Amino acid sequence: MSNKTKEKRKVKQQVVENTMIYLLPKILFIVIFMGVLVSSWFFVDWLYQPDSFPIKQVKLENQLKNQKSKELQVIASKAVNGGFFSLDIDKFRSELLFSLPWVEEVRVRKVWPDKLLVSIKEHQPISRWVSIDKLQKNPEHSQNDIELLSRNGVVFYPKLTDKQTKKFNRMAVLSGPEMNAKIILETCVKINKSLKKLNSRVQQCGMNGRRSWLITLSNGIVIKLGKENVMQNLHQYIDVFSDQLSKYFDQVDYADLRFSNGFSVKWKVTNDKSNMQTNNGDRQGI
Repeated sequence: MSNKTKEKRKVKQQVVENTMIYLLPKILFIVIFMGVLVSSWFFVDWLYQPDSFPIKQVKLENQLKNQKSKELQVIASKAVNGGFFSLDIDKFRSELLFSLPWVEEVRVRKVWPDKLLVSIKEHQPISRWVSIDKLQKNPEHSQNDIELLSRNGVVFYPKLTDKQTKKFNRMAVLSGPEMNAKIILETCVKINKSLKKLNSRVQQCGMNGRRSWLITLSNGIVIKLGKENVMQNLHQYIDVFSDQLSKYFDQVDYADLRFSNGFSVKWKVTNDKSNMQTNNGDRQGI
């Protein structure tokens, strides 16, 4: 074999060796990287298995006024649908909101390694509620289902104890289509504030299916407010009875304010005022 051939083989072998030296670290890096990547994937998958790091304790952070803590504890424990990492907080929160009528808001915090801290905000009832739309479909609805209206204008259906039932039966009753509950609450609050001038308050307040307003005062007076200019017409009525006819206010049985420039009154006692009208304006139909 010639020296030239030997030299060529030596050069070729050197190239192969250099290539292996260059590629080997990279191949090892890729193998190690892929191994770590696959191991990490399996590890994360294991972490998010429902049985990994199970939640062993659900603790209520605040005291509740109306919702029974024991009932909440039982439902919260059942609603736990995973481990520390796999628990779906949104689903857990929704389950509590759906299952517990008194609950308005739920906040949840995870505490390592196996604890949930639950903070509950309850509805604050401001009145009883009658859903006109449901009442039209089922006339017995108001007798079978107890409805309350929160200070935020949310209708909810709690299970009440006898003590709670007696307490809430003393509240005013608001009514109307449930989708308008917040607007009805805001309007009835304004009406109630205006009635302070007559030393009276709202006992029942709401709108019917045709969006016409009707209120009953604490002394039994029924007032039809109609659909338009509700507060303006009420203020006109209040101004008259707080000034010119203040001594006759408690004698009113019924008042119709659905006139453009006045109102009509029916008195409890039949006398010469039995059907007084302050003005024959155009009345709005219901």
